[in-house]
Amino acid sequence: MKMSEWSSRFARAVTSFWPGSSDRKGDSDSSMSEAPVYYTIETCMATDIGCVRTSNQDSIAFVSPGDPEELRRRGVLAVVADGMGGHNGGEVASRVAVETICRRYFASHDDDPLRAIEQALLEANAAIFRYAEADRALSGMGTTATVLALIGRRMCFGHVGDSRLYRCSDGQLTQLTKDDTLVEQMVNEGLITAEQARYHPERNILLRSLGTHPDLRVTAEGGDPPQLGDTFVLCSDGLYDSVEAREIAEVVEACDPQDACRRLIELARERGGSDNISVGVIAVRPPEAEERPIPVTREMILDPAEGR
Repeated sequence: MKMSEWSSRFARAVTSFWPGSSDRKGDSDSSMSEAPVYYTIETCMATDIGCVRTSNQDSIAFVSPGDPEELRRRGVLAVVADGMGGHNGGEVASRVAVETICRRYFASHDDDPLRAIEQALLEANAAIFRYAEADRALSGMGTTATVLALIGRRMCFGHVGDSRLYRCSDGQLTQLTKDDTLVEQMVNEGLITAEQARYHPERNILLRSLGTHPDLRVTAEGGDPPQLGDTFVLCSDGLYDSVEAREIAEVVEACDPQDACRRLIELARERGGSDNISVGVIAVRPPEAEERPIPVTREMILDPAEGR
C-alpha cells in the first residue's frame, strides 16, 4: 500500500546533546558524571488510522526545544496517547492529554524532571475530567499516556494505561512500562500466563486511565542513562497487539527511525490493522562529525506521501 493511501501523520527530528550540556548541581550518581554528554537523538513519531476504525483516537508528540538552555534543563519529550470514548471523546481526550503534558512539563519550575512529568500527567487528568464534566457528550472519555524524557545523561518516563515504552539495546527489547490492565493484574496474581494474556478477550480492559476519575496516582521513573546505540520505542496497543516484541526489535535495529515507523505500521496493517496504530522511535546515535559543539535542533513535519 502506498504511503499516500494511509491516513498517517509523521514527524521527524534530530537533536544533539554536547559535553556538559546537562550537568546538574548536586548529582550524586557517579554513572551520570563519568562520561561527557555527546550524542544525537534521531526521532520519528507516526500515527495511522488502521484498516478498520473510522477515526484516529491516538495522539502523538515530540518536543525538542530550540532554546539551548531549555534543552539543557528539560531535554526532549515524546508522548503517545490512545484515547477512548464515544462521540469523538477519545480523540478529544488524547489530544488534551498530549497538549497538556507537553505544555505543563516544559512550564514546570521544578528542577526534577520526574516531578515535572508527574505534575504534567496529573494536570492532564484534571483537564480531561473538566472537559467531560462540561460536555455530556464526552462523559466517560479517557486516554492512556506514555511519556519519555531524555535530558542529557538522564532517562525519565511516566505512564498511565496500556500504551508502552520499550528500550532496545544490542537487539534485545525490554518493556519498561507495565500495562495498567485487568489481564496484567491476573498475570501478576498467577491466574493466567503471559502468553494467555496476549490473546485474552479482556486484555484491553484498563484499570487506570487519564480523565476517567478526578483522583489519580501517578509515579514517574528513571532508568539507566541513554547509551550510544540505544533505541526507545513508544507505541499504542494497535502496534504491539499485532507485532511481536522480537519483530519490533528486528525492525528498529535494521532501520533508521523514519523507516522503522513506516515498516512497523505496515506490519500492523498487513495483519488487519484493527485499531489505530501509533509509534515513536527515538534512537541515540553518535553526533555527526560536521556538527558544531553547541546544542542544536532541527525539526520538520513530513507529508505522508514523501518517501514513497
